[in-house]
Amino acid sequence: MTDKTLKSGAQRDGDLAVPAHPAAIEHRRRMVAASLQVGNLGNNARDLPAQADPTHDCQIELYVEDIHPYEHNPRQASNAKFSEIKESVRASGLRNPFTVTRRPGESHFIVEAGGNTRLLVLRQLWAETREPRFHEVTVLFRPWRSESHVLTAHLIENDQRGDMTFWDKATGVVDLKARLEAERGRFLSLRQLDEELKAVGLAANITNLSQYLFAVERLGTLGTAVTDLTGLDVRRLQPRLNLMKRYAQLRASISEAVLYASIFEPVFTQHAEQYRQGITFSAAELCLGCEAALAQRLGVTVKQLRSELAGLAQDPQMSLDAVSNSAPDAPGTQTGEAATNGDRGAAAVRTANTSDNSDHPSAGGVVTTPAAPVIAANVALQRRLKGQIRRFSTLAGVSKYLRVDDAAPRGYFMASPEVASAAEAGQELRQRAWWLLAAASGQLDRQTPAGEPGVTKSELPAAPVLDAAFLGWLLDEQDEAAAAFWEVATLVRELRATEGNL
Repeated sequence: MTDKTLKSGAQRDGDLAVPAHPAAIEHRRRMVAASLQVGNLGNNARDLPAQADPTHDCQIELYVEDIHPYEHNPRQASNAKFSEIKESVRASGLRNPFTVTRRPGESHFIVEAGGNTRLLVLRQLWAETREPRFHEVTVLFRPWRSESHVLTAHLIENDQRGDMTFWDKATGVVDLKARLEAERGRFLSLRQLDEELKAVGLAANITNLSQYLFAVERLGTLGTAVTDLTGLDVRRLQPRLNLMKRYAQLRASISEAVLYASIFEPVFTQHAEQYRQGITFSAAELCLGCEAALAQRLGVTVKQLRSELAGLAQDPQMSLDAVSNSAPDAPGTQTGEAATNGDRGAAAVRTANTSDNSDHPSAGGVVTTPAAPVIAANVALQRRLKGQIRRFSTLAGVSKYLRVDDAAPRGYFMASPEVASAAEAGQELRQRAWWLLAAASGQLDRQTPAGEPGVTKSELPAAPVLDAAFLGWLLDEQDEAAAAFWEVATLVRELRATEGNL
């Protein structure tokens, strides 16, 4: 040590310790006292988030009250198996963790892709039992990407389960279109939307997308009330209502907004109320009601309106005079080519399930035609067929390959199953059931183009052996799955018979 080194308030000078000056000791005391009066440093962490979310996929534990259902879930109907799921979770806990994410700036998490039902089950069980296992749950966290990403994930999840109604899917896709346009800052055409959806794995095609947009924009009263509304219904309504729109504009300069608000909407409301009262919805009957309402507004007979509609359908560029002359009971001559066009138009109207003998609407604006019972029977058969197909596919263990799609020939198709060992338990039955349902769907009748619903020939699984064992299974009256298939076959035959009369 040097002579200038300080230690314990004294200075060493040779072998003697020289006491520090009293003034120096007092100065040090004042410095220590002053240091003790310094306040705490500012808490700059108060502006930081309470919890920084992970930047990658991972499992985390959350309280159920910190997770909210996804408020824009396209599937509106409650899960038909809710009670079963609840009892399963009560007995065994949550076996399959669902996925959550969190919007920037929000304190709560939301369900990211499927899991709204399981979350509701957990909340109910926690409220009923107060058991900790229903309170703190393990979930898979995914970092936030965008609103369109979450909506897409829910659409895909629900679509794969096959439990969405046509209306749910239509409103979901239209909502997704709006969100994608907002995020990209530009309008998306149907073709661009189709490409966007296919890029994220959501099956669609331009025809279906057109139907979704039309339904949401123009058929809201029906969509929210008629749970059985199908894509086939919209395929029947859209061209007929569009034809009436062109006719109303040509004949009386009635705008589309006025046409729907004052002429079509009352008919929609009436049919929605009839459906609530238990009357089966029929797209054909709705068209007839709209025709009757439009004829009344224009002051023409229903017969004349339908004949003129038929003429306009043959030539959309037809002038008003030509449209009027195409009607059998319209003023003017009916000779030569004009008369021929009128007869051809009347025949076209009859083919479209309209009446050539009824001049005025019946009570309530609904006109009954000889073809209406056939249409109603066809719709009822389709609903019964879908229900029986679901039952058979469940009994045979192939329900996970069933895809409900209104663009398919019979409203569904069978997705390609994964390759399985022939020795796997139940594989033979599943193979038979898959092929029987695929054949009944009509998807095997033609080559499925890329992007269309169905399975291409290269994706078809191995065909079952049509031997005595196969026939024995089909004829086994004790086999519940085989009996269910005979119900499917009977309904398909009846449906094909009604289609021949449409």
